[in-house]
Amino acid sequence: MKIPASTASRCTLALACLLASAPAFAIFQNGGFESNDYTGWTLGGGTNPGLAGLPPFTGASVQVMPGAAGPASIVATGATDPRAPDILLPRVGEHTAKLNDEGGGALVTTLRQVDTVSASDVDPSDHLPHIRFAFAPVLDDPNHAPQEQPYFYVVVKNLADGSVLFEQFAYSGQAGVQFKNGSGSWKYLEFQDVDAVLPASAVGQQVELTVTAADCSLGAHGGYVYVDGFGSTQVGGGGGPTAREPHGVPATGNATLALLASLLAFAGWRIRRRHA
Repeated sequence: MKIPASTASRCTLALACLLASAPAFAIFQNGGFESNDYTGWTLGGGTNPGLAGLPPFTGASVQVMPGAAGPASIVATGATDPRAPDILLPRVGEHTAKLNDEGGGALVTTLRQVDTVSASDVDPSDHLPHIRFAFAPVLDDPNHAPQEQPYFYVVVKNLADGSVLFEQFAYSGQAGVQFKNGSGSWKYLEFQDVDAVLPASAVGQQVELTVTAADCSLGAHGGYVYVDGFGSTQVGGGGGPTAREPHGVPATGNATLALLASLLAFAGWRIRRRHA
């Protein structure tokens, strides 16, 4: 049975539109950890010798003794945290990453990814590129000296000029940080939704995102951080698989372009054959 040229053209156009509008996170590979692993990310770490200098501490105070990557896991639908009962897991979709753990040992876990900001990361509301994600630190509070406490650190840097686009640091129990009381001596923050607005000049430049979670430097008390929803679109609501997923920015990859080319070539062949 011959397919009319007009029908073939309409089918090709419909498929092209469907593929071109398929949602994809425009920045950060595996940004929602929905592959149930750390594909696209680099895990690192070592041990915590304590924060450098004196309070007030900043990201510049963070120091890590080189060593093996610290603990890291993926939590899935149905997970709960008895130390932080108000944290809803997973944050987005069906999986959330957990960096470091509650076991102590003066361990540090880092998560890192380098990406290039593209036009797909530009938000139509303000015509500027955005980086969005969510994090929730859970830290034991043994009431050590500040430089010995468990801590977390999140930073986004522009590699073109070394500028810091976003950063947040806190040690457990730090004054001025609105930690919630968890079980026992644990303290935590519910998921913090980050919306880092980048300058227009960042398009085409590389950015580096790093998350660090550290036990206390004396070794007996743990600290970890949940992270999820890395991308350029708004982070969805938490609370499991029924939560609203972030809507991906339309992006067309190489495989999609190849398929579109094949479909258009087929349509052209059908038309030429009909009129031959």
